[in-house]
Amino acid sequence: MRSPRSRNLVAVPLLAAAVALAACGSSGNSPATTSSGGGSTTSSTTAAASGGTANVAYAGSLDKLYNTVLGPAFTTATGDKFGGPPGAGSTDLANEILSGEISPGAFLSVGAKAIKLLWPSRAKFALVLATDPLVVAYSPHSRYATELDAIRTGTKPISDLFSLFETPGFRLGRTDPNQDPQGQFFELMIELAQKVLHLPPDTTQKILGNLGSTSIGNTSQVFAETALPTMIATGNVDAGSEYAPQARQYHLDYITLPPTLSFADPADANLYATVSITLTGNVAVPGDLITLDTTLVQPKTGSTGPSSADEAADQAFVAFLLSSGGRAILQHAGYTLEPPKLKLAPGSTSAAAVLPKSVLSLYDKLGGSISTS
Repeated sequence: MRSPRSRNLVAVPLLAAAVALAACGSSGNSPATTSSGGGSTTSSTTAAASGGTANVAYAGSLDKLYNTVLGPAFTTATGDKFGGPPGAGSTDLANEILSGEISPGAFLSVGAKAIKLLWPSRAKFALVLATDPLVVAYSPHSRYATELDAIRTGTKPISDLFSLFETPGFRLGRTDPNQDPQGQFFELMIELAQKVLHLPPDTTQKILGNLGSTSIGNTSQVFAETALPTMIATGNVDAGSEYAPQARQYHLDYITLPPTLSFADPADANLYATVSITLTGNVAVPGDLITLDTTLVQPKTGSTGPSSADEAADQAFVAFLLSSGGRAILQHAGYTLEPPKLKLAPGSTSAAAVLPKSVLSLYDKLGGSISTS
């Protein structure tokens, strides 16, 4: 069990790239912004630190980026420290927050669905930062590397990828859809490929096994999100699901899926919604855009909550994600930036009602809007 206010600080060297990108966010037209107990502070060089620690729960796909680039760059730009519980599936993290197993001050999630589990008592909003394309990463050590290379370069059609998945002995890796949105989107992608590419009607079952009432199917394919990149890199699996930024962070070879299958192109949102899967508990999940979202987590009723300095650092972290430095890091990592879209929890009435001043000013500057979806 994790401690209720987990602060597993990560001691990592500041990467030169992170320092440079953080500097971009603390000068020029988009100065670094951090909040203190009484409001926001803006500086053209480095914002005044609150003296606190941003306690961030982050999706497992962000594990390397958060600990080696994003977190250190945040510290460089603001002077505040960073920490948080180990990365995990976004759905799992939301459930751990609800149970009191972890008590972060901010949550960086893949998809808004996990954040919505916290509404309205533990979170008041979900702020969409970027889209996060789904890809298929593979190992150069795979016995099928030549075929996978040919699909990646376009020498062979993308439909051949699904034929490979069905090959006896092909080792496929993915995550548990009941714990992690990536697992959900990979299953949705197979369903959509069957439709879009006019594959045989039993393609999904042949690739994933009998999904049954839990939507897991072949359990030998299922790994923790934080473990899957290593399983792919070492050749323990031939290929597996990843997000493009995660594949790039781990220097994995990967096949870029067409927009109709990547779940990251707003123009294809209606197409994505034509497929769905059913999770444990008979919960239907329709296809949607894969997005990177953040929120501030409210203390559990009756708890003391974080110190004012830590709360200010949590707010400063969310503001940093909207700064030019934070956005440059996300874009360099492979995320497709979007103007921030705010989704409001029931009972929340406006951006000004839920966003700290430091976050609101950057949200307004970037042309933020309220999304009803």
